[in-house]
Amino acid sequence: MQIQSQGNNELTITGNIKTIEDGIEIKKALDGLQRSGVKGIQIKIVNSFSITSTVIGHLMKLVNLDQVHISMTVGDRRLYRLLEDLSLVQSFNVRQAG
Repeated sequence: MQIQSQGNNELTITGNIKTIEDGIEIKKALDGLQRSGVKGIQIKIVNSFSITSTVIGHLMKLVNLDQVHISMTVGDRRLYRLLEDLSLVQSFNVRQAG
């Protein structure tokens, strides 16, 4: 898994999100953006079909406690369906890539 920061509020994640280390790396990247003062974060998950529970929990904290607006674009239909099954599409403003 790789994370690229683009602009001052956008993260692009490529590769599958599956390990504890992946979750920690994403959490650090999100926290860095939040510390810089952004109130909206755009996340592009290019090709992962899964996401760890720690990442979901951290995103929920950002949205519900810290009032950070999350917009997420996912490239894999399976990840979209997972987020849909967890009723997180609206909370994270998820849409499918092209």
